[in-house]
Amino acid sequence: MDKKIRNVVFDLGGVLINLDFENCLNAFRKAGFQDIEKQVCQYEREGVFGQFERGEITPEEFRAAIREKAGETLSDRKIDDMWNLMLLGIPREKLDLLLELRERYMVYLLSNTNQLHWDYACEQMFSYRGFRVNDFFEDTFLSFKMHLAKPDTEIYKQMMKDANILPEETLFIDDSEENCRAASALGIQTHQYHIGENLRELFE
Repeated sequence: MDKKIRNVVFDLGGVLINLDFENCLNAFRKAGFQDIEKQVCQYEREGVFGQFERGEITPEEFRAAIREKAGETLSDRKIDDMWNLMLLGIPREKLDLLLELRERYMVYLLSNTNQLHWDYACEQMFSYRGFRVNDFFEDTFLSFKMHLAKPDTEIYKQMMKDANILPEETLFIDDSEENCRAASALGIQTHQYHIGENLRELFE
């Protein structure tokens, strides 16, 4: 770990939260959503999922779009439950690590996420040992609130401006090579996370 590092920025899904895309996609398929892979594919920036991630549509509009595409009268609860099947949970050792890192660094979250996933994560995954989400991070930077998404460089610039941090003093941890490359181009130090890796070793 570079001695200059004062800020650590984590991605959420795939780094902190374990994901199961297939579980979620299967539920949507069963509900009659035909081209779910094409829609959810991260390159489908203009589809309903991309719009939801950038906060361009509300949860109500998102659910309405799902109903229209699925051709079913799905309840709000059913849609939310299917959508949240993607999120498996955060291992305890990662939550413990975040709390420890806060004693030595400014810890932030920068995530491409949406209102429903974020609400679910706050309620189900960051309720730990009496802590809440605000105990784990100095601040959270979320695509749906910022109306920006990684790997667009604007989201990194906005985060650094709002947090008042310098790129050379910042380590960004993400599971996407593309997102890491975009951050690197701005002078931010990066680490691409791979499933199963022990994050603690980065800070020893």
